[in-house]
Amino acid sequence: MTLYEEVRAALRESGFRPRKRLGQNFLIHERVVESILRLLDLRPDEEVLEIGPGLGFLTRRLVEAANRVYAVEVDDLLVERLSRSPLGSDARLRLVHGDILKISLDDLLPVKKVKLAANLPYSISTPVFFRLLEGREHFSTLVLMVQKEVADRIASGPGTKSYGTLSVWCQIHGRIVDKVSVAPEAFFPRPKVRSTVLKIALFPAPRLAPEDHSVLRELLRVAFGQRRKTLGNTMTAWSRRGRDEVEGFLRSHDIDPKRRGETLTIDEFITLTKALVEFGPRPERTDC
Repeated sequence: MTLYEEVRAALRESGFRPRKRLGQNFLIHERVVESILRLLDLRPDEEVLEIGPGLGFLTRRLVEAANRVYAVEVDDLLVERLSRSPLGSDARLRLVHGDILKISLDDLLPVKKVKLAANLPYSISTPVFFRLLEGREHFSTLVLMVQKEVADRIASGPGTKSYGTLSVWCQIHGRIVDKVSVAPEAFFPRPKVRSTVLKIALFPAPRLAPEDHSVLRELLRVAFGQRRKTLGNTMTAWSRRGRDEVEGFLRSHDIDPKRRGETLTIDEFITLTKALVEFGPRPERTDC
């Protein structure tokens, strides 16, 4: 039986219908499943966190390959179905009914690092991505399926239209080492957009000290919030310093005040953030 046939059979048997508000598009392409497993490169002694096991097609392959699988599913009907399936009684699977944005990773995961496999709906991909990076000490590798637009934003470099907060934040924490393009035909129901699977290898430690992350988040908000304005203009309003002082500060770090934020490299963002810790004052707002 193909994965597509399994989905159809499961829906008929349970009366379940994919919920659009939860972004439920079930992976039915075996080659994409194989690609995800290749990117994860699991050893028998490794453990993995899966976000959104759905009908369990990838989950059962993870259970076969890994020592333990932690599967977090928000949909109560899918949790019930997985619990009643053969997977539900497998000692290698810990099925958790919960929202990945709310559950405690410290309570769920072991002390040693695990790998991550996730198929993220567009509506929550950005907050989940940030949440995972906040809990980066739990992970060695992230393998994420996201909408192509989101993947482009994560992978982009300076001076491109897609370059932004997601790009910088990813490259502070790790690097993209592989990716796989996924067509709409790989899902049921079929979405209207293409997807991309990204493999992100996390650095042993972020390139910027965690105590300075709130300053970086604010700098990114300023740099990318008004793309048509120069850094001299946006940082003058933000820092509550005089224009001459701000422009002198930027020049002292080899950055032309007339440049726009999206032209800064990762190294320049790191340098500016470290300098801003001393430069201040800063507004209290720290959202992205």
